[in-house]
Amino acid sequence: MPTEPRQNGASVLEQGAAGTSAADADAASNGQSVPAGSGEAGVGTPSRARAFAWIATATATGAIVMAMELTAFRLYAPYFGNSIYVWGSMISVVMLALAMGYSLGGWIADHSTGDAPLYWIVFTSGVYQLAIVFASRGIMLRTFPWGYFAGTTAATLAIFVPPMTALAVTSPYVIRLLARAGHVGVTTGRVFALSTAGSIAGVLGTSFWLVPQFGTRITLEILCVASIVIGAAGLAMRTRAAVLLALPLALLSFAHAPAVPPTIIWSGDSVYNRILVRETDGVRFLQLNDSIFSQTTEKIGSVTSGFYLDQFALGPLLVPARNLLVLGMAAGGSIQVTRAVDPGIEVDAVEIDPKVVELAGQFFALPQNDPHLHVHVADARPWLASQDGKWDLVHVDLFQSGPWVPFYLTTLEFFQLVRSHMADDGLLMLNVLDKSDKRELLEAMGATLKQVFPTVEELPTEKGNYILFAFAKQRELAETADRLTENNRPDWERTLAGKAVLNLKEFAAPEGTAIFTDDKAPVEEMTRRMLEAATN
Repeated sequence: MPTEPRQNGASVLEQGAAGTSAADADAASNGQSVPAGSGEAGVGTPSRARAFAWIATATATGAIVMAMELTAFRLYAPYFGNSIYVWGSMISVVMLALAMGYSLGGWIADHSTGDAPLYWIVFTSGVYQLAIVFASRGIMLRTFPWGYFAGTTAATLAIFVPPMTALAVTSPYVIRLLARAGHVGVTTGRVFALSTAGSIAGVLGTSFWLVPQFGTRITLEILCVASIVIGAAGLAMRTRAAVLLALPLALLSFAHAPAVPPTIIWSGDSVYNRILVRETDGVRFLQLNDSIFSQTTEKIGSVTSGFYLDQFALGPLLVPARNLLVLGMAAGGSIQVTRAVDPGIEVDAVEIDPKVVELAGQFFALPQNDPHLHVHVADARPWLASQDGKWDLVHVDLFQSGPWVPFYLTTLEFFQLVRSHMADDGLLMLNVLDKSDKRELLEAMGATLKQVFPTVEELPTEKGNYILFAFAKQRELAETADRLTENNRPDWERTLAGKAVLNLKEFAAPEGTAIFTDDKAPVEEMTRRMLEAATN
């Protein structure tokens, strides 16, 4: 059998200066002119160094694209929230940008004779990113009133589609450059594999280092610098004067974070959240991924805040409580009011974000080094599943971003897990936000609780917040009222309990109300409808 020449079995990087490619030979046989060169400007077989540079470019741009996508979620959170609708809208538009970039990259590569257009495109992406460093906040302020879908889509089209489309040109362009030396299949596989490896590095680097260490704005600046440097370096392989293209980076020295309003006393990023600590008229707020809703509200120097968290103080009045479990501690507002009623209660508090725990001690009244307070940095449901203890009183206040609750913390299976860790006469207190007249979300949450607890009572508070009281034992509403009206209590307790007696009622959901399960819990959809109804 005839054997193939060695060149056909060599890799792209091994071929170096092995001569003209198969594509060039075909062009020459058809009477077409073939640009001369060893890959510096024409379509000949690339040198080892240049082939390595092209593959490195595809790897690096893959990392930048994924880093931009992850950073976008954090950039959007204070304006659009962190719901599945924001994620879905943004990812869809990003996929459109990548599709356009892949198509455009193939077309440009087929109509080019060298790598200069590729590096000009990457450089242009960096310059656009530089402009976005200055303009992104204004764009989001303008699109914020358009809502979760239209606002997120418009912001992504303006901020991320142009640079991502440009960067997505890289892979098909590099494939075309390297394929001129033959072995299209191997070349395509290698480029896509390394580009994907770059994407993985971008995801991990952004998630575990860039955003937590430097924050959103500086992460975007780093990606901008990387794009401009890659573009300028690629062009500098042709002429050293191209290094001057990096001069626009000097403009970053004028890029400053927006002026912080005097009401914001701390802002920053954690692994989980964009965090604001705000103070207005002696009231301090902890806000996570949303500039409207507050996860903890504390009136400085006062036990009570005047907000829904005060109702958690009713727990020790309703059941004999030796210990308390708080799922979703935030800055510890429910702990503060509960301990004001029962200072000796033993507390286990679960909070997923270590930075929130740190800020709770720094800016709020969460006690430090208290032997009766045990803070666990963990996700509430997995943590609870790993425990053996039981608690008399349980607080559930699990909002991850403004009004949005993680679905798996609203389901029948979750409440069954909580009930299995409660005392026989225990009480679960659940905060629900439902501003709509239909009360769809409140009714579904209450109906789900009723599948697990024999008695559920509801207490409306302020601005659409409700506290649901779920008792482990059957209880009449009159018994709850009697316990709340007992005498010999401080004035603030009597006032709080008196208002509760007037507004507390037995929970009853209409027939056919949805029950949330791990398989199906449309809590995001109900929350979206609730917010739309509240704003109309």
